[in-house]
Amino acid sequence: MRKRQREIEQLKEKVALGNRILSHQGLADYHGHLSARIPGTRRLLIKPVLAPLGYITRRDIIEVDIDEYKKICEENWAKVGNLKQEITMKIPPRETMIHAAIYEARPDIDSVVHTHQPLATAFSIGGRPILPIYNQAAPFAPETPIFPSPRLIYTVQDGIEVSQALGNRMALLLQGHGIVTVGEGVEQAAVNAIYLERAAYMQWIASSVGTPVTMPQKDIEVMKETTAARSYHAFAYFASLMKHERKR
Repeated sequence: MRKRQREIEQLKEKVALGNRILSHQGLADYHGHLSARIPGTRRLLIKPVLAPLGYITRRDIIEVDIDEYKKICEENWAKVGNLKQEITMKIPPRETMIHAAIYEARPDIDSVVHTHQPLATAFSIGGRPILPIYNQAAPFAPETPIFPSPRLIYTVQDGIEVSQALGNRMALLLQGHGIVTVGEGVEQAAVNAIYLERAAYMQWIASSVGTPVTMPQKDIEVMKETTAARSYHAFAYFASLMKHERKR
């Protein structure tokens, strides 16, 4: 029992770090969230609603039962409402259904990211999928699907539709709203979000000087595996860039 609790606390630490990395990379502010599935359960770990990602610690991370949350997701939305004040309630984000629905649909996925990162979101507005045009974009092959609505995802049906739009891909653009990336763990989901933004930037520049060309399929397959394996190294690297942050 103690070992299990230690493992959960370690996962909370990783979830908190992943959130801070996304903030440090300029991909999220107080909107957005990274979650992790507690292995072997129908529970997830996530930061509280509208809590600034750059200041999230292990102590802030909350545990959500997916089955229970599905019963109260609309109530959770109403609880926050349109309060004209800083929201400090320690309740799940209003779009926790993005995470819950994907965990239900994708047993291969143990971490989910949702942000409003600007360049990738601009591609969703322009109706342009992000393509596997360079090595770190290989996980997004053959292209990112686009969910055709900017609406907020807070009902069970909303979550189902988003998970269906994602399908078996590793990233999804939400038209006029943001992005979703997934991974086998926190490291991969977070790194996918970072490289999705870089892929959008590279594709934007390539489009200004010519026509972006996707990598050959054989190279895509090799780089998919390589990028997945290296996500742990990449996560450690992006964490190292915050070495001067205050001790948490």
